[in-house]
Amino acid sequence: MPLENVPASSQSDGRWRVVNVPGGSNAKSVAILNGGTATAITYGLTADGYNHTTSQATTEDKRLTLIQDLSRPGKISETLELTAVASSDATSADQVLLALSISGAETQFTTRRAVNNDATFAVSQKVDVITGIVGVRRANAPTENGVDTATYTVYITKPTDRQATLVA
Repeated sequence: MPLENVPASSQSDGRWRVVNVPGGSNAKSVAILNGGTATAITYGLTADGYNHTTSQATTEDKRLTLIQDLSRPGKISETLELTAVASSDATSADQVLLALSISGAETQFTTRRAVNNDATFAVSQKVDVITGIVGVRRANAPTENGVDTATYTVYITKPTDRQATLVA
């Protein structure tokens, strides 16, 4: 029997880009992502500052005396926690998220993986688009030999667009 194919991996260092796109804009448009309305926040987040989790409930379907459980996938629950380096720089992730938190406006986060951070967005690249409202800024306790940080919860308001293809 021939050996099973071993897929290539992709190193994440320097190969993620998280961009904030105003609500109502097309967060899958290369023109918008490379334009002046989108704000890159990747390097304003801490190393563990992008915590997007997804879970799925089980819809139980057990039948009288049937030996097989016919349960199916249920509702999907998602959370997004962003931890930013505390900063007064107006274009920093902290200040962008703080302004969104205060405004209560719906916003979008476009996340691209496996492409160099400094590469411009291009048609046909794959991204995830998370839409939500940014919650209150929570300053984190100081850590020895650390930097000041703040955490924000993003309350998901629309289904996440996973592996979406970028368009012009």
